[in-house]
Amino acid sequence: MSHVYRWHPRLTAGIDGPMVGKSSLHLQQSDLDGACGHHCALMSLLLLGEITRDDLDGKPKRALSAFWRSARPHYFAGTKPNKLASFFKPYRDAVTSRVVAKDLPEEIRQTLHADGLAIVGIHNASFDHWTLAVGIGGQEGFLEDEKLLLLDPTFPPFSMMPWNATLSLNPSRRGWHNYDTPAGRAKVCISEAVCLLPSIEEMDLEID
Repeated sequence: MSHVYRWHPRLTAGIDGPMVGKSSLHLQQSDLDGACGHHCALMSLLLLGEITRDDLDGKPKRALSAFWRSARPHYFAGTKPNKLASFFKPYRDAVTSRVVAKDLPEEIRQTLHADGLAIVGIHNASFDHWTLAVGIGGQEGFLEDEKLLLLDPTFPPFSMMPWNATLSLNPSRRGWHNYDTPAGRAKVCISEAVCLLPSIEEMDLEID
């Protein structure tokens, strides 16, 4: 049986891991912050072409400054889904963001197949976490085996790999999803997702 993997068309990989254009994409959080959502949001904006690594390293442009004004108070406290979605308001002409809490597997699947991204909220008794879904893959013809391909800010990138973790898209009979990372496998629930899509105008510009 063949396996099929599909990820965002702007995403590639190099020696240092995931790339967008000629720049490294992955952003890794520290052990002390509660900023997994922030890191996922910034990686999303990098991948969608709304910011560059130079923007992060230098004086931020107007939209990015507005992003940080909204996001900074939550850097050590963690971020709820509606607040995380609101971080994208400075980019609303280019990116649509919406919180999804129902029919999550199908909503996330449709978003990824439309060349969007999904910041996925997962939790179990030990942690609450945001991780960025950049693609989907699995055994061809078996939807029940589909996995989300993740850029997870908790872990370092893998060389020559566009992702560094996976999450089973469909739950087990007990409602658990397999979250596979360099630290091993954990059983988690998917609680919600912030689904991101380029605006119609942005898509038209790319087609032109």
